Amino acid sequence: MTALQFTKTMDDVCGQVEHDDSGKRDYRVRCEDISFAGGRIAAPQIDDENGGGGFSLSPLALSQVCRKLGLPAAYLAKCPPHLLDANLNHWLEQQRIGHRLSSADDDPDSAWLVRSKGTKARGVLSDRYGKLDNRQVLDTLMPLVSAGGYGVGLTQLTDESFHLRLVQPAIYRDVLPGDRLCVGIHISNSEVGLRACTVDALVYRVICSNGLIRKVNSRSLLRQRHLYVSSERFASLLGEALREAVVVAAGFLEQMALAVRTPVPDPIHAVEVLGDAWGLSQTVRDQVLFTLHGEASAESAYGLVNAFTAIAQRLPGEGRYELETLASM
Repeated sequence: MTALQFTKTMDDVCGQVEHDDSGKRDYRVRCEDISFAGGRIAAPQIDDENGGGGFSLSPLALSQVCRKLGLPAAYLAKCPPHLLDANLNHWLEQQRIGHRLSSADDDPDSAWLVRSKGTKARGVLSDRYGKLDNRQVLDTLMPLVSAGGYGVGLTQLTDESFHLRLVQPAIYRDVLPGDRLCVGIHISNSEVGLRACTVDALVYRVICSNGLIRKVNSRSLLRQRHLYVSSERFASLLGEALREAVVVAAGFLEQMALAVRTPVPDPIHAVEVLGDAWGLSQTVRDQVLFTLHGEASAESAYGLVNAFTAIAQRLPGEGRYELETLASM
């Protein structure tokens, strides 16, 4: 078996995140000062510091505004700017009236945190949102893994989420000739409220870079919501989760070795049953079936799992994560 080669280092990942941070700013804005014009969110504070014109709304930011105002996001996303403005401004004013009548000083929607990049609002959150940004996660992670021999198996960085996959080549199992599985760790985060910061155990298939995310009792080993946590406490929680992830992943290697010998007499029917249970599109199911034909152990649980995880690689970050998690169940 040839040595496992990685195309990225942790320094590369840090550089990617640092580059992504360029142009990001945060604004804590009172609801009383917010308005919408031309489909953009505006406030005096934003205009003063951004040169006027407010921010366009990312799809996630629009959905978050709609959630705050109790509006149907799918409908508002289809509205032309003038109709979008009319709806948002009307219901925002109704919320402000309700706040004035209640005199609730602790109303979480009395002020919003607008997270921007360039001229776009990438997230609109409660002003109680506790920032745990990708840079902070990496700064805490680096000393914990620097001497562990890990390689970077995957990094996905979008406007909404960050996924990092670390692989430990020294802990492995050859389940078939030329088919090595390694222990890994999957770390995820979102700076804009899409998800918590999580750590999960991972099994990494060397020949095709498939990944299988293993949860414990349907839970991540770490799930840190974006509420305030001290840097010392977060480092402790992260270190504990990383150690546990290695143990869980090593145990799952043995289960995958057993899966090679677990027959699936009718894999086509199995794909349909799982597709129904997981709500997969027909396109994804067809792709899984096509991939399954190329598996050396197609009529086994191992072949079935790898067909799903191979197709997961074609999905966007969160979709990939979800399918790789489902495939491990």
